[in-house]
Amino acid sequence: MFLTLVVLSAVSVAGQEPDLSEFPYWIQAQLAPMTVPPSSAPRVPIKRNAESWAELIDETWGAGLSTGEKLFFFDTFWHAVDDEFACFQDLDVDWVGLRDLYRPEVASGVSKGRFAAIMSRLSLALMEAHTVALDRVVFWRTATVPGVPLLVVGGWGRTNDFGACLTPLPDRSLLVYQALPNHPMGLAPGDIVLGYDGRPWAELYPEMLANGLPVTGFWGSSEATYEHAWLMAAGANWHLFDTIDIRRHGSAEVEHLPTSSLIDWWNQTWCTEQLPVAAVPMPDFAHEQLVSWGIIEGTKIGYIYVWGWAWDAEREFHDAVFALMTEHETDGLIIDFRFNMGGNMHLSDAGLALLFDRPVPTIDWVTRCHPDLHLALCDEGIWPSYVIPGDPATSYGEPIAVLVGPGAVSAGDQVALRMKFHPKARFFGASTNTAFNAAAVLFSDDEFQATFAVADAFLLSDPSEYLTHDPLPVDRAVWFEPDDVAAGIDTVVDAAVEWIQGFRFAPRRATGRVPPP
Repeated sequence: MFLTLVVLSAVSVAGQEPDLSEFPYWIQAQLAPMTVPPSSAPRVPIKRNAESWAELIDETWGAGLSTGEKLFFFDTFWHAVDDEFACFQDLDVDWVGLRDLYRPEVASGVSKGRFAAIMSRLSLALMEAHTVALDRVVFWRTATVPGVPLLVVGGWGRTNDFGACLTPLPDRSLLVYQALPNHPMGLAPGDIVLGYDGRPWAELYPEMLANGLPVTGFWGSSEATYEHAWLMAAGANWHLFDTIDIRRHGSAEVEHLPTSSLIDWWNQTWCTEQLPVAAVPMPDFAHEQLVSWGIIEGTKIGYIYVWGWAWDAEREFHDAVFALMTEHETDGLIIDFRFNMGGNMHLSDAGLALLFDRPVPTIDWVTRCHPDLHLALCDEGIWPSYVIPGDPATSYGEPIAVLVGPGAVSAGDQVALRMKFHPKARFFGASTNTAFNAAAVLFSDDEFQATFAVADAFLLSDPSEYLTHDPLPVDRAVWFEPDDVAAGIDTVVDAAVEWIQGFRFAPRRATGRVPPP
C-alpha cells in the first residue's frame, strides 16, 4: 500500500507539457483545454427555479451515453464503494438509500448533464477528496461561462475566470487575499465577497446543489474542510448569477456589481491560500518546481514552501532542509504545507531524515475485511514502510513552525502529520484536508473516470482511531485577517515568526522541548 493520489493523463500548461500523471484529477482538470458546450444557453445569467435548471442541464450537454452504459457506470461505482470503500467511519450517509433514490431515475433515462450531477452527488455524500466518479466532458472540459449550469467547488490551483482568490472568514463571508491588477470589479486584497443577488454565498451553494447542478472541482474530507472548499469557491461561480455583492475593505457599504463585467475577460490566477514572504520565492509550478526556500528578510528564520510530492520534490526538499541547516545560521524553520497537492509521501524521507534524530514509527493502514460490513477494517501490517528515517548526527534542534490548511491533501496530509512527531514542531493555521487514505482507479475512459479510497490510515499509538475525516490538530488556530491582508501581511506566517522569535528569548525547559505557542 502506498499513499499516492491516483490520476490519469498529462495535459499542457501554457504551451509547455509538464508531466501531470502524479497530480490529482482536479489539477489535471484545471489545466485541460476547455470549451463551451454547443448546446449552452445564451450567455446571460437568468434567475431560475429547480425545474428550469433541470431543463437547462438537459439541454446543455445533450443525451450522452445510452441508458445501459450509464447504469453500468453507476452500478460499478456504487458496488465498488459498498464493497471496498475504507472510510465510512464518521459519515452520516445512507449508501443503500442513495442507490434506491438515484438508480431508478438513471434506469428511466437521464441526460448527460443529469447523470453527471447524480454521480457527483454520490461522490459528495462520501466526503472524501480521493473518492469521485465524474464525467470527463462535464467535469474536465466545460468552461464556466454564463449559460452553463455547472457548479464549482474548491478554489485552490489555477482559476481562469474570476481573477481573485478567496478564503473563508469566521462569518462565512469570503476574504479577497489576492487579486489581479485592473480587475473589472476593482477587487483588491482585504475586500469581502458576501454572495450574489443580495444573498450570502453560504446560503446559495446548498440551494444550487439542491437544484441538481453537476459539480466540478475539489472538496474537503472533514466537515470543516468540506465547507471551507465550498465557501472559497464563491468567486468561481459568478457565471450563475446576475450581480455580486462586495464590501470594500474599510467600508460598511455593500456594492452590487453586475457579473457581466467578467464576460470575455480572460485571466489566470494561481491560488494557494498563501501570501508572498519577503525574500522567499514561491515554487514555480509551470517549470516543474514544487519546493522553494529562503531566509525571511530581517530574520534568521528559514522558510520552505512545499506544493506537492512529485517531480523532483524529493531532491528539492532535501536540499532546502540541508541548506538551511548547514549553510545558514537559523533561529528556526517555517515549513509551509498550506497548499500541497499530494503525490508520493516517501519523497519527504530524505529531508525528514535530516530533521529527526532517530527513526520514528508512525502509521499503518487498514482495508475492508468484508464487503457486507462497512465498518469492519483489518490491519495491513505494513507500518515498517512508513517509519520516518532519522539520524542523531544531523537532527535539527531549533523550533519548527509547520503551517497547514485545507489545501494540503493526501500525501500533503500525511507529510504534515509526520511533522507532528518532531519534538520541536508546532502547528499553525487550520486542519489539513484529512484525506489520510490511499486511492485506487476504478475505471477510466474518454467519458468517465472514478477513483475511491481503498485504505485508511491510523496512528500506531491509537489503532482504534482511523484518520480520514478527523481534523489534524493545530497548536494555534489562526487564519487570514482582512486588515493584515490589505497590508500584505500573511497572518499565519506572522504568528509563526512571533512564536519562533519569542522562543529564542524564552528560558529553555529542562526537557529541551519547545514551549507551547
